[in-house]
Amino acid sequence: MAKFSQNTLNRVAGFDGQILAENLIYNQKDYWNFAWADITSYPSGWQTGTTPVDLSGVTIDAQIVRRAISKFHDSRTGLDFVVQDYPAVPLIQTITATDATDDTMTCTSTSELYVGQPVEFSGTVFGGVAINTTYYVLTVPTATTFTISATSGGATLALTTATGSMSMNKIDPLPISLPITNTVVADGTFTMTIDDATWGVIMGDPDLDINAVEPACFSGRLKLSFPSITIGTTVQPAYDQVVFLLFLINSDGVVNY
Repeated sequence: MAKFSQNTLNRVAGFDGQILAENLIYNQKDYWNFAWADITSYPSGWQTGTTPVDLSGVTIDAQIVRRAISKFHDSRTGLDFVVQDYPAVPLIQTITATDATDDTMTCTSTSELYVGQPVEFSGTVFGGVAINTTYYVLTVPTATTFTISATSGGATLALTTATGSMSMNKIDPLPISLPITNTVVADGTFTMTIDDATWGVIMGDPDLDINAVEPACFSGRLKLSFPSITIGTTVQPAYDQVVFLLFLINSDGVVNY
């Protein structure tokens, strides 16, 4: 298992937050089994036992979101990098022309494009596309032209012939929920699944290239929301317990991305 530097972990969880961090490969599934319990200790600090926390009425929710990272390096203290909002640079290319003959768009270079990539257009749009609407790269026939579709893998979007200058940008990511299963409320146990099928990383993503220095990154939190309860005459307010999450996704070394 990869070791993460304390500096990196502190950037996500702060100095005193609990955090789970893991380095995965593309299409890898994994899980974490949790057991929530109260710890009984001697005054000296030695642990003498645990008592399961009853999770009746507790809402368990785990969410992650795509992040950008920079200054990635493997230091003596572990993987060290800076976590940023994704995309760090939204602009992919500037589109200068559209062609109704073959429904292609023209840009300076298609090297950053890959089939299935979600994109959106901004600025003074032309050629039949709508502003700030999600489209998907369908084909990349040449080094300067490509086609798009309205849905992932759908039909080629029909364009009109036009010229201009509009920006094609990466899509701001949405939070992704991780499945919570195997909950046994009386024992305070449950399983959080790291399910690759729910993530927005697809084959062809530049961060999955075998030569990529900086892998894809996700951060988030696991949150247990405890309801308010009354103990005798005392009302215990509702409260949350949080564990921060940090995952890196690398190429699997099999498919040439």
